[in-house]
Amino acid sequence: MKDCGLKCQSSKEIVASYSMKIVMVSTVIIATWQQYWIWAIVSIVGFLISLIPTLLHKDIKFNLPWSIDILFATVFGLNMVGILLDAYDKIPGFDVLTQIMFSVLVAFFAFAIIYILHVYWDGLIMDKYAMAFLVVVTTIASAVFLEFIKWFKIFGRKQTTIEGVLTSLLLSTIFGIITALIGVSLIKSGRFDNITEELGKQIDSKLIKRTKK
Repeated sequence: MKDCGLKCQSSKEIVASYSMKIVMVSTVIIATWQQYWIWAIVSIVGFLISLIPTLLHKDIKFNLPWSIDILFATVFGLNMVGILLDAYDKIPGFDVLTQIMFSVLVAFFAFAIIYILHVYWDGLIMDKYAMAFLVVVTTIASAVFLEFIKWFKIFGRKQTTIEGVLTSLLLSTIFGIITALIGVSLIKSGRFDNITEELGKQIDSKLIKRTKK
């Protein structure tokens, strides 16, 4: 049973890894076709970075949990479709879906990092509800930063209305809270340890090596 679990986990990680690579390659192709050069460059750089362990024939141990990888691929893919294929203008509510997924990604990623530091680093001891509060604040702050990027149209989409800004901030607040509460529930049930264990061990080994130096 244990071996099967490891195999299942391995296949999930492989699917997550290849999902991001497929999204990045698709983005390069579509961005080049549409002449959105900043998207093409960012995707090429990201794809090359993901190939470094393979090119060097080394197992570089610093992998995100597969669930976070999937969320990254989903958010990146939604933005790619929204901007490069005009889904934001053609599909009603597409921007709402993207904002929700972005908020969930930021909140879940923030919760994972905070929880790992709480468990593996003596410099941070925090109650799970304090973690949830910090996650919500981080999610709202990331939404503000995203709106700042939209205002200057850095990645091809510009926020044009105050209503749009307020809607984005409201969605980030709501789904930041929801994700934080889910995180608290996962901690109580012990399942959050399973999600973050591998990354936690990687960070723990880095902290130990740095302390020895």
